[in-house]
Amino acid sequence: MLHGKDEDIDLALANWLIVADVPEFHDLTREAYFAQLDAMTDQVRERMAGMQAKGWPNSDSDNPETRCQRFCSAILDLHCAYAEEFREENLTSAQMKALYANPDNIFLAGLMRTKRGSCVSLPMLYLVIGQRLGMPVHLVSVGKHSWIRWDEPRFRMNIETTAEKIAWTPDESVYLDTEGMTRDQVEGTDLQDLSNRQVIAELFFVRRGHWDTLDGECEAQSCIDLERASTG
Repeated sequence: MLHGKDEDIDLALANWLIVADVPEFHDLTREAYFAQLDAMTDQVRERMAGMQAKGWPNSDSDNPETRCQRFCSAILDLHCAYAEEFREENLTSAQMKALYANPDNIFLAGLMRTKRGSCVSLPMLYLVIGQRLGMPVHLVSVGKHSWIRWDEPRFRMNIETTAEKIAWTPDESVYLDTEGMTRDQVEGTDLQDLSNRQVIAELFFVRRGHWDTLDGECEAQSCIDLERASTG
């Protein structure tokens, strides 16, 4: 995938390949993963079609705000939510370690299995299903937080995926405030739409974070993932 064009990268497959080497997912076959993801994608597609048939929130399906609202509402209907034990703005070091120690909290496959995740895995649900449905969605991050941005010429909106209801804003300053950052501290890809290759780099960083919670047991894997992420 990484040797091809960025727009041809399948992020659903990338997410599967990332967890294939994580022991906690040894019983999850590729076929089962894609069967569940296909079913979830179909549910979102059908839910959006039902909203169109009912004219909710209006009948103009070419209106980007309408399509974004329908998409977010359909994703929320999958009933995936933030793991309650991590529902805080500023997690302690111990809480962060606990978050990354359990792969169900941080990987898309874990979110699909438990219906509970974090700001690491919940945006992936929007991103992967959105990509499959041709939606203009992108992963965005700053500090320790990630979210989704709907970005097209007539409509640009940040979507907070950890909220229980549709929550969006065109202003990124709320994320800077939450992370305790100023505009002057923004660097690299902060606040930018990530390319598919950059998303894969983020997945390697996430998996590296998981290896690092295992008290040195997976030091070699951690170093390899760090190198992959840095060159992604």
